[in-house]
Amino acid sequence: MKDKINILLVEDSPSDVRLTEEALKDSGLDYELSLASDGEEAMNFLHQQKMSAFSKLPDIILLDLNMPKKNGHEVLAEIKADPKLALVPVVLLTVSQQEKDIMEALRLKMNYYLCKPVDAEQLTALVRAIFELHKSEEAAASHEPVSSQDSHIHLVLAGNPHTPGFVLSKLAQEDNARVRCRVAENAATPPDVLLALAKDEHDDVRLSVSENPNVPKDVLEQLSRDKSADVRMGMAANPNIPAEILHSLASDENIFVATNASKTLGR
Repeated sequence: MKDKINILLVEDSPSDVRLTEEALKDSGLDYELSLASDGEEAMNFLHQQKMSAFSKLPDIILLDLNMPKKNGHEVLAEIKADPKLALVPVVLLTVSQQEKDIMEALRLKMNYYLCKPVDAEQLTALVRAIFELHKSEEAAASHEPVSSQDSHIHLVLAGNPHTPGFVLSKLAQEDNARVRCRVAENAATPPDVLLALAKDEHDDVRLSVSENPNVPKDVLEQLSRDKSADVRMGMAANPNIPAEILHSLASDENIFVATNASKTLGR
């Protein structure tokens, strides 16, 4: 990663600021960190950066939920209501595990969610993924309608291992098959959601379920009898599928499925 990542941390707790700074120092990322101690200071900073010809908006905002003056939900709402600021990815940092807090942030188009205290390894992986994803898409995203930008948000949430299970359950009902595929692959997706997605109308979604590292064995057995030869073919070529299921695929009526399964078993 060649570009320096400009990060805005919005956090009122000095101890949490210090922990986040330490996590970033241990990350190995090339970054520049700006600090705001409350929501009002954060919005003033963002508006100044937006209006200045010599400054740029942050690449990523790390936003605490519970703050004085303006809390994280209020800041997030203002960011997402501004067409320019709305393009900046927001990571909500909070100790809250309450469904209402997360669902409110999701309603306000939160991009990411990370529980405190911040872990250096998790933060590094998340910041790197966000930066690379949005750098590759920002030119296109700036010309897309809001609904398309929302789709990007849901795609990232669906693939984020820190997204809560109840949010993944809702994302599994999206009309967008790409979002459902991401949910199906996510190791944090609850078993009952995987079971439902194993019956999805879209072949790629069902195949994605088979690639989930935590998919229950009975779901894999169900998928090994899937009506789609493409789904069975994908499973047959997957060395992570249990041997007994690969043996059953090696006897598949489709010669290509059977051949692939036999080759996989022989590896």
